[in-house]
This record gives sequence, structure tokens and C-alpha cells, in this order.
Amino acid sequence: MKFRIYLLFPLWIFGTFLPPSPAAGKSPSQVYRFAILPCSNIETTFGKYYPLLVYLQKETGRELKLVVPSNMEEFSHFLAGGSIDFALQDPHTYVTLSRYFHTDGLLQALSPEGGATQSGVVVVRSDSVIHSLPDLKDKTVMFGPKVSTVKWVAARMLFEAAGIRIDQDLKEYRFGGCCEDIAFSVSVKSVDAGVICDHFMADHREKQQDMGVDKTGLRVIARTDPFPTRIFASSLGVPGEVRTKLRQAFLALDRENPEHARLLLRGEFGGFQPAADADYDSMRRAMAWKRPADK
Repeated sequence: MKFRIYLLFPLWIFGTFLPPSPAAGKSPSQVYRFAILPCSNIETTFGKYYPLLVYLQKETGRELKLVVPSNMEEFSHFLAGGSIDFALQDPHTYVTLSRYFHTDGLLQALSPEGGATQSGVVVVRSDSVIHSLPDLKDKTVMFGPKVSTVKWVAARMLFEAAGIRIDQDLKEYRFGGCCEDIAFSVSVKSVDAGVICDHFMADHREKQQDMGVDKTGLRVIARTDPFPTRIFASSLGVPGEVRTKLRQAFLALDRENPEHARLLLRGEFGGFQPAADADYDSMRRAMAWKRPADK
């Protein structure tokens, strides 16, 4: 089956490259599986989160394995089957699948600037004749993956509030990956517009240069409503002692500590803070309005 092949690759990577852990020699049932829902391919995801997994394993004395579901359906399947112990996910994903998680001990991943909210921005080339959302009718737009709150869920809300039915009014729409990929597609005129995270326009300078993306060549024409940033949650079957240790390790991350700052920067985090299930009620209210394509 496809999902098994996709899953085994990251586990093999971590089994090969992670240093021996205090948990070595435990039975397979005592290996804790950490799911990341990425916007990028599996290699980029590994590069972003490898330092964080090493840190968490060292601080907790528990063996952690990375699980990278390819989409929302696969993630839900893993959760229902008890194949995921922890998850770092966007808010609409958590709201949809919150029945599988402990609602106490939640953590919110802050933005690179330390904020607790995130927005998506619609960008075009600086020399584009497109200046507002209505100008995108009969044009081509690249959204983020469906696991992204701001680059897909919030972006659809933004377009529809502006009177643009993406299935009818756009010439075409596509699903991209990370912000760099989407921005690059706009830059080379592969698409007329793209939706990226708002923090992309303020940071990632070195990474953007490596990708051949010059953000000064992009112009923002619209911004989504803000929504809470990503949430870390523990599955219902995880023992309280393990949940507590992992939570403490996350909260101990300090941007003033150079070592911590490096791994936070790699994962595009500004740190972590305690969160409550009610913090995501704004996401629930937004999702309560069901659009035809969601039914």
C-alpha cells in the first residue's frame, strides 16, 4: 500500500542517523511516533525537524520516530489506528480530529517572530497588472497543500468573501508545497498568483536566495484573516508521564540559547507556549460555514 512505503522512508532515515538513545533496547510498542504534516517533500521535512527530534529525544530519554503522512486522509487513518502518539499540525486539522487527542497539555508553536497567529498573503509579480482579488478571475492561482490552514482553508474563505468561486471563476488552481516553491512559481510566471505564509515576506532571506526567489519581485494584493498557529497534541493512548516530559522539553526551548535558536530557526518556530482547546474556537467558527466543495 502507498502509505506504508511513504512512512517507512522517514523511519529508516531516523533509525540510521539518530544517535543511540536511552530508549534503545525497548520493545517496538514503546517507541513513540511523532507525526508532522508538512508543506514540503519528505527530504525537506527531515531537514527541518531532525534537530528538534534529536533535542526532544535527548531531553525526554524516549525514542521518537518521525511519521510523515502524505495527506489529511492518511493522517486520520494513522490516528484512528493508533499509529501516531504525537502530532504537530495546523489548527483546522486539529479541530477536525481533536477527538483523538488529549485536550489538556496542548502546546502552540509560535511563529518565527514569536506571534500566536498566522495569515496567508496572496502575491503576484511586482510588474503584474493584477492589483486586487477580482483581477484574478480567469487567472491561474497556486494554493498551498490542503493540510495548510492559511494557504488553503483561510485562502478559500478569502477568495469566496471577495466573490471568487475558485472552481468556476479561476482559469485553473493548483496545490503547491512550501512558500519558497509557490513564490518561485509566481516569479517565473508559472502561475499568475500564489498564496504563501505572511512571515515569508519578512524572513527566510538566505533560503530564498538558495531557491532563486527574490521577494522584492513579489507584491501582496490581499491577506487572509489571522488564525492560531500550529498546535502540538498528544494522542489519547500516551501515558501522562511521557506527555509531561515532552511538554516540558518543548517549553524549555529558549530563543536566547544559541543552540535552541538554531533548531527553532530550522523548523521555522519562534518557540512554544501552553495552549487550550478553546484557543481554536475561532477556527471552529470559521469551519462551521460549509462550502459546496467541502460537503
